[in-house]
Amino acid sequence: MRRLFFIISLSIVALNFVLSQDAQLTQFYNAPLYLNPAYAGSIELSRVGFNQRIQWPTLSQTIETSSAYFDNHFNNTPHGVGFLVVKNRESLAQLTSTFLALQYSYRLELNENLVFQLGTEGRFFQKDADYEELIYSDQIDLSSGVIADISADFVSGQYRVGGLDLAAGGVLFSNAAWLGGAVYHITEPDDSFDGNSSKISRFYSFHGGYKFNLKNGKRRKTLAYSFQERSVTLAANYKQQGVFTQLDFGVQSYLEPIYFGLWYRGLPISKLGSVNKSESVIALVGVQLEEGINIGYSYDFTVSELRGASGGSHEISISLLFGDMRRLKKHVKLPCFYMPFR
Repeated sequence: MRRLFFIISLSIVALNFVLSQDAQLTQFYNAPLYLNPAYAGSIELSRVGFNQRIQWPTLSQTIETSSAYFDNHFNNTPHGVGFLVVKNRESLAQLTSTFLALQYSYRLELNENLVFQLGTEGRFFQKDADYEELIYSDQIDLSSGVIADISADFVSGQYRVGGLDLAAGGVLFSNAAWLGGAVYHITEPDDSFDGNSSKISRFYSFHGGYKFNLKNGKRRKTLAYSFQERSVTLAANYKQQGVFTQLDFGVQSYLEPIYFGLWYRGLPISKLGSVNKSESVIALVGVQLEEGINIGYSYDFTVSELRGASGGSHEISISLLFGDMRRLKKHVKLPCFYMPFR
């Protein structure tokens, strides 16, 4: 019985969390356009990708996030473009949030070893909800565990709201390190369902990392005299939106064509009320093929109060690079974890 009340309470908290915060992806490095609009066209090739996340699969209040993107760098120019669509669904109130975004980036080659890339984004968003599926506190009989059908706070009907939004970001990188930042919801648009003011708080992301190249691996089966990459990368991503803060940091190894890593999400030295901000330990594995195909899978082991009841989170990413691979040899390469065809 206590477990039932605990899960219901956390589900209500989770709904508020989804209403007030952007969806998150564990493999943020495999969702570059979602992380920062400055990454549009950042690898000087054309790229398509897909991400799917299922959070808390053993609870009835599952959160699912899907994203798809395309970006391209125009050869012999500093210009890049990107297109991104993201859909987030929270099953408790059938809350769905969808946005379509167009991105533009401009590359500044500061010198032979350093590049700064700027990016902007314009998006259209839409949110839908069905409040008839919610369970309110006065419906729960604490003595018997019975959930009544009627609540004094009941709100009926389906709701929809939409609008326009802006974002901007930048990333500075060499062949070994990168440092970037982005701000979303610059105009703080209103997404209230009932006409009352409910502005979306600005979302800030600061991310960076360093790649340590190890001894080369086996020679690639290509005409070029090149060897498989062996590297270890340290990286972190700090996020803030309103009163909510979060930090992802970890280590990842790339033994071409396989990569694997271990990550941590949370701020163990910080609390929100009485709740410690320690959320997940994450394991991941993936493969990067010479054809430009990248497939990654990660699992979040929950270490918060939901551990043992949520089922963690599953996430998969798929991307494909295509274009003239010889272009990569002429410029500084973004070292964010792996870069094929070196």
